[in-house]
Amino acid sequence: MLHENLNQMLADAVKQSGDAAAFLFKDEPILYRDLDDKIRRCAAGLAALGIGKDDTFGIVLRNCPEFVIAFFALSRLGAVAVPVNFLEKGERLGYIFHDAGVKGCLTAREFLGNVREAQKRVPTLKHLFLKTAGHDLPAFDSLLHQGDPPPEHPVAPNDLAMLIYTAGTTGSPKGVMLTHKNFVANVESCRKAIELSSADRFMCVLPMFHSFAWTTNVLLPLRLGAGTVIIESLLPFEPVLHTIWKHNVNVFCGVPPIFSTLTQKVKGLKAMALRLINPVRLVVSGAAPLPAGVQKKFEETFGTPLLEGYGLTEAAPVVSLNPLHGARKDGSVGLPLPDVRVKIVDDEERLLPDGQVGEICVKGDNVMAGYYKRPQETREAFTKDGWLKTGDLGLLEADGYLRIVDRKKDLIIVKGLNVYPQEVETVLRSHPAVDEAAVVGIYDSESGDETVKAFVTLKRDAAAERAELMALCREKLAPFKRPRDIVLRKELPKNAVGKILKKDLRKEEEKPA
Repeated sequence: MLHENLNQMLADAVKQSGDAAAFLFKDEPILYRDLDDKIRRCAAGLAALGIGKDDTFGIVLRNCPEFVIAFFALSRLGAVAVPVNFLEKGERLGYIFHDAGVKGCLTAREFLGNVREAQKRVPTLKHLFLKTAGHDLPAFDSLLHQGDPPPEHPVAPNDLAMLIYTAGTTGSPKGVMLTHKNFVANVESCRKAIELSSADRFMCVLPMFHSFAWTTNVLLPLRLGAGTVIIESLLPFEPVLHTIWKHNVNVFCGVPPIFSTLTQKVKGLKAMALRLINPVRLVVSGAAPLPAGVQKKFEETFGTPLLEGYGLTEAAPVVSLNPLHGARKDGSVGLPLPDVRVKIVDDEERLLPDGQVGEICVKGDNVMAGYYKRPQETREAFTKDGWLKTGDLGLLEADGYLRIVDRKKDLIIVKGLNVYPQEVETVLRSHPAVDEAAVVGIYDSESGDETVKAFVTLKRDAAAERAELMALCREKLAPFKRPRDIVLRKELPKNAVGKILKKDLRKEEEKPA
């Protein structure tokens, strides 16, 4: 059944699985009927603050049930959630919240400093709530009104459900407008592509602010009436392994560095034992390219297929996936999901035949409504005939399998999170001694991850030490965005028109020793 909106989807799950656990968090279960009750009361509390149709509300939290409750409470009011990476600094958080015009924010004490700094730039941000009590701010529980039910707000399929901010090639955050229809359609496509049921138990270890985690680890199990074990933080890693076996997790979605780490944690006799008692039957890798070596070692260690997929936030986000049953091709990201269409075009948007490399374009009900308050950039994101241009280069094979060839943009992916070089370069160039800066991602075939590396030239007669540039980055950037290394150079490689050749810098760094 294709639901009209996410509220209807959840309501059906509550009817089906009311006495079953929707979530397990720190070994404490939350039943579907209790989840529904908390959502209802939270919606009433938000409505009492004046939050209603089309209002935006920020969420800056690690993974927790409150994240989900807040989202669905907003959804019932026809309001829009704005989840943001909790590692973002106050300045960037302020930019996002100001652009979205948020009226409130739910956060935790550890992130309050950045949220307070952001609030100075956001006149609309009047209501702050903490997950737990402290700092003279109301706690989340104070939103759970016991009184009148929240007002009814009809929610149409094309109404916005979430704004997820992602940076473009310029580094300026853009709000991806994802509707109820986008999420419902992508959840249904995922359900059709994989054999799943209410008996499955998922694990949400990727951060909920990430579209991959939100769709596959939160919305999809809720659609099924299944249970999800919520992991607050990926580190330390040993408890994650323990939790998989303790709670019989059998569906696991992650990013390549997670699978590399998992493989390194279990070796020898321990690995042999785990193969015999491994409860996980389905493992999906997304958000970054999966190295063949990581995939092979994982499957040898755990005896479980590791399926690589492809997606992007603008597609809510899953586009393709290697099948659980059938051919899994090395280097391929699989077949387009049911009801998701993919084509390859050249620079003039002309359709290319199978086997030819061009830009990957996507069409389906999962594709975003556009970029928030950015009509020009929205137009530029689509072909003339209405297909989403992904900015990735790839090809379709004759049997329909999609292969990613390269990134059209200079995006760097660190542990599944996007790092845009221009943001880092801007910080480096803010140092008075820096003349030029170039930031690239250096790929590590062992870990399956990228690291951020910066190359800097100094102004004539100016001086700066690597350590002070690293300190500047620590001050201005979220940890995952900071360069692992900064190299001072006399000059940077350039082409005839003076453009820095980042591909040459990458080649120099990735040359075999």
